[in-house]
Amino acid sequence: MRLTVIFLSCIFFLSWFPGHAQQDIDRQRQTAQTFQRQGDYANALLVLNRALQADPKNIDVLTDIAYVQYLQRDYTSARETVKPLTDREDAQVRTFQVAGNIFKGVEEVKECEKIYRKGLKKFPASGALHSELGELLWAKEKPEDAINAWENGIQADP
Repeated sequence: MRLTVIFLSCIFFLSWFPGHAQQDIDRQRQTAQTFQRQGDYANALLVLNRALQADPKNIDVLTDIAYVQYLQRDYTSARETVKPLTDREDAQVRTFQVAGNIFKGVEEVKECEKIYRKGLKKFPASGALHSELGELLWAKEKPEDAINAWENGIQADP
């Protein structure tokens, strides 16, 4: 009987811990977003790096870090942070949007377009990525391609 209680307690604790850790990371991300909205990027990065210690491979936290670095205009760090994220299986639409904005910010237009197209290959129904690609193509003075990208986005995600 005693062994059963200990065993069940261990199972409860182990099943509770990952959920609790994720909740803590979510709270830290919310705190970082509050700092970010206030323009306090140093504290936002401090909180995000603390969250990253709890889960070093968390794509949401890494994407947030890259975005804050972008907002700080630390394009070199942002580029180094976000580039490997676009190759991960768990990359999300937001990951590709942030990566595209970073490469657009450093005027690496070819790389930016590659990232948007890679994101669209993975998420063909993403209206946001179609829109971002359309804006990039418009800026490259390719109006027909831009309009096609926007129309594809409207069809995919009205």
